[in-house]
Amino acid sequence: MTVRKSSVVWLVLGVVLIAAAAIIRFVALPALTKLPADLDQSQKYEGTMQTIDPKAFAANDLAHLLTPEMPITADRSLKVDTVSGDTAIVTSKALLSLPDGSTQPDVHTYAVSRVDYSPVTISETQEKSLVPSDDQASFEAHKGLAFSWPMNPPKDGTALYDPVTRTAQPAAFQNESTIDGRDVYNYKIDAAGPIASPGVLSQFKDFPKQLPKAAVAGLLQAGIVPVESRATLTAALPAMSDVVTIGFGSTNLINAAVDSQFGAPLKVSQTQGLYVTVPVDGKDVPTIPLSIVKLHTADSAVSDTAHTLSKNATMLSLLGVWLPIVLLVVGIVLAALAVLRWRKPALATTAR
Repeated sequence: MTVRKSSVVWLVLGVVLIAAAAIIRFVALPALTKLPADLDQSQKYEGTMQTIDPKAFAANDLAHLLTPEMPITADRSLKVDTVSGDTAIVTSKALLSLPDGSTQPDVHTYAVSRVDYSPVTISETQEKSLVPSDDQASFEAHKGLAFSWPMNPPKDGTALYDPVTRTAQPAAFQNESTIDGRDVYNYKIDAAGPIASPGVLSQFKDFPKQLPKAAVAGLLQAGIVPVESRATLTAALPAMSDVVTIGFGSTNLINAAVDSQFGAPLKVSQTQGLYVTVPVDGKDVPTIPLSIVKLHTADSAVSDTAHTLSKNATMLSLLGVWLPIVLLVVGIVLAALAVLRWRKPALATTAR
């Protein structure tokens, strides 16, 4: 018996298809789920902003200390600057557009893992070589997730980085829901603490370093003190010294609806306040609001993001599940046929 040439071809082709299925599933698919090296995306937010009125503060006009709520918009962008293996240098930028036409940029650059977006520690040499010169001033080491959850996000154990306090704050899982056809996990982040960002602190460099006790009493009477702080300050007021040293603090309440497959924040609402704080029993208590910003993802941005994620989910399913299955099945069938037809029978000879 001799080997059929077609069987050899079928066997080779079957092995190639089986190997291709394995490569796609275990090599190509993980690469597709990494943070793309060419990522450059943005999302629009809408909301309001209140700030302290310097003239009212100077005149002790407590009734008009905060400006009325002003409508604002914000464009938040995320761009991968460079990659080195599984490390990416990412710049997150938020550009606030105010009613008077002016803008306020807020830029942060991080080193993160392309696999799970966790922080990556890099040396000064790596920082100089990886971080673009234009972004080196905004580069900062960080803890927690800086911009997004990873794929298939866990319900518990996640912390988000707050760039104002420069701390990692826990994201508490609330429940599951659906937004525009996408299954989401809903998280709540309640970040509060002393302002640690040099850029934010520089805004208050001309602010008085101390506050008279009488001013604290006046703020309480005028209802300027945040509701959450009133009971604490009222109880502490009798024992308070005539002049108290102040600090600067931040509160940041975030509700995030995160795609349960891709980990991308689909819908976010955020209220961030900056405050003058007064020390009470070792804790910094927010006393004078300096600014209050309320933002939420624009409805159009939610729909666009949901559509993009659904499209990506379909492509990922085709490439990561169905294509490897088809290749594997066809490869096995071809290999089986090759084995069954491996040899052809020898030609019979006629006896004379």
